[in-house]
Amino acid sequence: MTTSPDLRALIADVVREVVADLAGPAPAAAAPAPPVAAAPVPPAAGVAGAEHVTPPQPRERVEAVRIGDDADLDRFARQLLALFENPKNRQDLRAGRLRFRLEGAAAGVVPEARPTQRIDTGAVTERQVKAAAEAGRRLVLGRRAVLTPLARERARALGVPIEKER
Repeated sequence: MTTSPDLRALIADVVREVVADLAGPAPAAAAPAPPVAAAPVPPAAGVAGAEHVTPPQPRERVEAVRIGDDADLDRFARQLLALFENPKNRQDLRAGRLRFRLEGAAAGVVPEARPTQRIDTGAVTERQVKAAAEAGRRLVLGRRAVLTPLARERARALGVPIEKER
């Protein structure tokens, strides 16, 4: 298995290639536009009804990405392609307002090194998976334990490793 720096370098290469392919050739350099002078803003002090208004802050998003194998990397690259089709997402990606961070096994947490939570019997629900994720544990299911489909989906989303005894 590759190490976290190797995965980061691989992801960076894939992202560069995808963005370069979608962006197409660089536009010809045009002459820079002359700077526009801003109109002076009169002071609001002493004016009735004047309030201090803060300009809206640009929206920033950080999405967690778990890449543990080639299939996860392929899924992430396809997700980037889908994001890049939307002009707003494309601008956010280019401006750095949409960023990604590694989570789970790819971020250096080895699933076997996590403490375990054993469930011997019964149905394992989303709530139990969420609690295991918050505690940083992996789930070990006994022979008589059943994982619900929603719990399996939640475990994948939260990066909770599940091991079923045979």
